[in-house]
Amino acid sequence: MEHFVVSARKYRPKTFKDVVGQQAITNTLLNAIDNNHLAQALLFCGPRGVGKTTCARILAKKINDDGTHAEDEDFAFNVFELDAASNNSVDDIRSLIDQVRIPPQVGKYKVYIIDEVHMLSQAAFNAFLKTLEEPPKHAIFILATTEKIRIEQRINLILSLGGGFAYE
Repeated sequence: MEHFVVSARKYRPKTFKDVVGQQAITNTLLNAIDNNHLAQALLFCGPRGVGKTTCARILAKKINDDGTHAEDEDFAFNVFELDAASNNSVDDIRSLIDQVRIPPQVGKYKVYIIDEVHMLSQAAFNAFLKTLEEPPKHAIFILATTEKIRIEQRINLILSLGGGFAYE
């Protein structure tokens, strides 16, 4: 009997050249890596199914690839993914913040993908904000959401309360 593989795992793109319909974004991300001009926090937003999480995973693997390693070495131990739809409490964020403090053993960066970031509770988002504003040099955050407006509203609320946050 043949082992069943979920289609999302079987057909999910593994490199940026395999991503369909997002060439402008994948080129921009590749140029950012090539020119060593990566932001410490990126926001991937768009409707369901456009490849936000897929591009985040590819980017996370590509960031630490300096071309001197074997092709099958993917630095998965430097990539942490949090599904905020089911892990949206302050305790979940505190656990992530504790991990952020530890630099990577191999490679230059640790990459934290927070999928469905709009689902974080207000308290969890507030607990995460300081780390997001001033991350360690070895940490890169990729936030993926289908509801950009909710993230912008939280950032604007913090700005109106006197907090600081800059994004493009």
